[in-house]
Amino acid sequence: MALRAYLVEDSALVFERLGELLEEIGVKLVGSADEATNAIAAIGALRPDVVVIDIALREGTGLHVLKEIGELPEEDRPVRIVLTNFSRQWYRDAAIRLGAEYFFDKSSEIPQLIDVLRSMSPVELRVPAPGRAPAHV
Repeated sequence: MALRAYLVEDSALVFERLGELLEEIGVKLVGSADEATNAIAAIGALRPDVVVIDIALREGTGLHVLKEIGELPEEDRPVRIVLTNFSRQWYRDAAIRLGAEYFFDKSSEIPQLIDVLRSMSPVELRVPAPGRAPAHV
């Protein structure tokens, strides 16, 4: 079964590219939002395995989304990954404090995001990361 992801991103260009990358590594995109309120409601209803969240949104912030996801019952909380251009230490600290397991800078760390998602996905056993030997079972 594929890893199920929800994307909280306000840039149509970034959303499109991330969607393509997720598909390439076998991650199923189960939903998306470009503002906090819709994201929070959908994440609670869809119960994805992982959520990739930008800090700056059309309305609200990714920090608010993180806070609200953190209040879900533990068994319903997805892995929370922040992918943002707001990479200053203050934002990192706030995101981690609010439950983000990972924090990546959009301008330079998308390959690391993909590596993390690939490591979480069952497809890793079939498709090795570039430059990485296939996983052995």
